Amino acid sequence: MPIILAIDTSSDACSVALTTKQNAIKESTIIAPREHTQRILPMVQRLLADNEMTLKQLDGVAFGCGPGSFTGLRICISIAQGLAYGADLPLIAVSSLEAMAKGALRLYQPAANSIIMPVIDARMDEVYWSSYKVVGSSIEVELPADYRTSHINKGHTGYIDSPDDCYKHIMQIPCEQICAIGSGWQYPVLQSIEHANIQESFHTSAYDIAELGVESYRQGKLISPLEVEPTYLRNEISWKKRKRIRA
Repeated sequence: MPIILAIDTSSDACSVALTTKQNAIKESTIIAPREHTQRILPMVQRLLADNEMTLKQLDGVAFGCGPGSFTGLRICISIAQGLAYGADLPLIAVSSLEAMAKGALRLYQPAANSIIMPVIDARMDEVYWSSYKVVGSSIEVELPADYRTSHINKGHTGYIDSPDDCYKHIMQIPCEQICAIGSGWQYPVLQSIEHANIQESFHTSAYDIAELGVESYRQGKLISPLEVEPTYLRNEISWKKRKRIRA
């Protein structure tokens, strides 16, 4: 197994993980809103020291690229860039939503063909979301019918919609049970979905970013520290629209 350091600060959780030569993943996570800047580097240093590793011994640095908290993503990318650049390592971008779904698969072991749906509160009455179907021991992107033709994209990272529109998309996905994870499920319209087993406090974990990072590393999906960008999903047009509304 390649030796990958994974970090994530895209939510209230501050999380780091490290793969080892023994095919294990060691992780450290704390819930620390607005303390990511102070916490993340000491956590990285402690994890490396506890496992008798240095940055130079790593094969790459994986990070949660979003969507998520604007400030949290900037912190995560800045730290990842600094670590990778200083040690001459490649970066590996991992979708925060996919990592959440991977974590739900690992922790809850939902039945085959069920849907795992991470939904994150994006503020401004919007949510980031995606949906994944459980296929054997893995997950695959599963989109509602209207998204399969108009929104499918390479390197899927998720979508942003109002809670009402997200509800409409969810109801187009045929399934008996939804493993519903993330802060976006707090909206009443989403909580009204009877076949959703909701876990609002579920966060992205560096453990799952590390696992997905290993897959990407083996596939050669590597990024130079000078080229990395966050995934915000909320584009410039939507920002300008909201500025006009508030004016």
